[in-house]
Amino acid sequence: MDFEHARKSMVDCQLRPNAITDYRILAAMSEIPRENFTPAAKKPLSYLDEDLPLDPMGARKMMEPMYFGRLAQLAEIKSTDFVLHVACNTGYGTAVLSKFADSIVAIDDNEDFVEMANDALADLEIGNAAVLSGDLKEGLAKEAPFDVIFIEGHIDELPETFFKQLKQDGRLVCVEVENGVPSAVCYVKTASGVSRRVAFNAIVPKLIAFEKQKTFTL
Repeated sequence: MDFEHARKSMVDCQLRPNAITDYRILAAMSEIPRENFTPAAKKPLSYLDEDLPLDPMGARKMMEPMYFGRLAQLAEIKSTDFVLHVACNTGYGTAVLSKFADSIVAIDDNEDFVEMANDALADLEIGNAAVLSGDLKEGLAKEAPFDVIFIEGHIDELPETFFKQLKQDGRLVCVEVENGVPSAVCYVKTASGVSRRVAFNAIVPKLIAFEKQKTFTL
């Protein structure tokens, strides 16, 4: 398969027509070989415009390129930013974000994904990113504070601990349900508190780790 051609088609046909105008995102996704972060049996599907299952049960999926690009754009990452990437899967998104952030640390709770991500990042000689194993809902307090926290997936609940890990004027991007529809949201932490802005509808993989705990009443 001609992955280089598929990558160009992804950018031209999936990203550009869907309001992704940040040239840094377009350049990074044109450069990073998505297939390097895809399980061997799934490599021919690396550039499809849909979520890509990463495990046999389909519990974890790589986000559709268009939605990933739009979320990255929403985060407004600067070249001086220190970024926390939560639920990084096999590291593709980490590699992309590393191209326009100062440095990035990513976490995942799947040890196999963490190993695959670090191997792929090393193969590409990406030196400003590292992937660690950890509890997704806890973030990474020991490395905080962060300029940007990027949660790659649809969550039911956002733990308050994440706001404690943001710098002032820091941004947190994720997908939450708004009026019954999964929507991309951006939180901004300021001296007076935390604001929340809904940006666009986003049908992305759900993160089981962030499911709302069920309660029972008599």
